[in-house]
Amino acid sequence: MDEKYYASGMPLDEREDHLVRAVALKGNVKAVAIRTTAAVEKARELHNTTNAATAALGRFLTGSLLIAESMKNETDTQTTIIRADGPMKGMTCVCDSKGHARAYPHEANVETTYIRPGKINVGEAVGKNGSLTVIRDVGLKEPYSGSVELVSGEIAEDFTYYLASSEQTPSIVALGVQIKDDHVVNAGGMMIQMMPGYTEEDLDYVEKRATGGFPEITFLMEEGFSPAKILDLFMGDPDITYLNGYPVGFECPCSKERMADGLAAVGRSELYKMINDNKDIETVCHFCGTKYTFTPSELKKIFADIMGKG
Repeated sequence: MDEKYYASGMPLDEREDHLVRAVALKGNVKAVAIRTTAAVEKARELHNTTNAATAALGRFLTGSLLIAESMKNETDTQTTIIRADGPMKGMTCVCDSKGHARAYPHEANVETTYIRPGKINVGEAVGKNGSLTVIRDVGLKEPYSGSVELVSGEIAEDFTYYLASSEQTPSIVALGVQIKDDHVVNAGGMMIQMMPGYTEEDLDYVEKRATGGFPEITFLMEEGFSPAKILDLFMGDPDITYLNGYPVGFECPCSKERMADGLAAVGRSELYKMINDNKDIETVCHFCGTKYTFTPSELKKIFADIMGKG
């Protein structure tokens, strides 16, 4: 396999979910592309989403992974949140610096309508009135947080607006999820960003490429284009330089210990009531749906730990 697919000595299979980075136009443009087919299909399975919710959640998860690619430290995390007036009510996604993401819709069962045959109306499912918030915890004293109003609810335009408005980075984001027989068959995206020192000619070139009838991401994936080949086609730069790449996927790190921490956070009085009820308590992870049961004796131990901490 071409060396551009290698990162940290690990080979990447271009048929599997992964992200690749490149620079073009003499280093004035950063280009990133991603395949998320398996990750989005896993999200669909976990949350049993209707097609409209699958398309929206898939675009949201993909866009979140794209803008998380700049995180470098082992413990860095990024939380993206959409709150909107559509039937989905919103979505939340958490990414780490290793290419892992987990996401859930607030409402999974929403009606699927179409802009045209085969083109799901994601904006109607999400809603056009709302906000996109990005919170990054990168080891500073306080997490960075930026928020913008939604532009369309179609997700890609909303991420593009966020990057330009909140992070002052002229960007183009393209996202796509292709569904056949209620299953995800292709999902991915592309992010093109202007780097410090770019010229107006560079910006004009990129904008013309974006508005000149460039094919949809899922069409190219269906035709066999890998993320790297999509960047090749979009940039049209024979001197494009690939930096590195890494696998991405849907992964939830939830555990019974983490859920116990969540129960401890509800407060002493609420936990005391649970103990007095003398019944098992079942908790469910929003991101993956895993259920954890706590017996009254386990609740008493959590309560004792809280009391022990003062």
